[in-house]
Amino acid sequence: MNKFKFDIKNLKVYISEELKQNLLTFRQFEFDNERGGVILGKLYPQDNTIEITHFFEGRLLESSEYGLELDIDYLQDNIEHIWEESNGLITYLGDWHTHPQQCAEPSFTDLKTFFLNYYKSKVQQNVLLYLILGRKEHWFKSFNGLKFYKINILGRRK
Repeated sequence: MNKFKFDIKNLKVYISEELKQNLLTFRQFEFDNERGGVILGKLYPQDNTIEITHFFEGRLLESSEYGLELDIDYLQDNIEHIWEESNGLITYLGDWHTHPQQCAEPSFTDLKTFFLNYYKSKVQQNVLLYLILGRKEHWFKSFNGLKFYKINILGRRK
């Protein structure tokens, strides 16, 4: 049972300009291998708001131009460390990875992974965020276990 309920259709997601610019440095260009990691941040269910604070890059076990496998233990240890350091304020929000295409779209493998991850994750909220970083256009959606919704990114939370 999720502790925090969000109205996914009207969800507000905040990301600072600095964090957005940092994320763009991960884009995958010709002959680069995929990279990925987790999205971390703060939950404000009373305002139907999520604030992204980290795009944490994972350690790669395998990576190619069209696929990657991340070290889940490494990610879990770092998620728990950041959560503890923030006194439980910063939590796991979802996953991100790169694609070599100009306009990112999820593959069948991506969609399957998103579904499995949603139902296996023990999170505080009823929504997870998924980002695929393309060279020019990105696929950024929230997911409630049934449907994906486009995310409109807002600037720094006041």
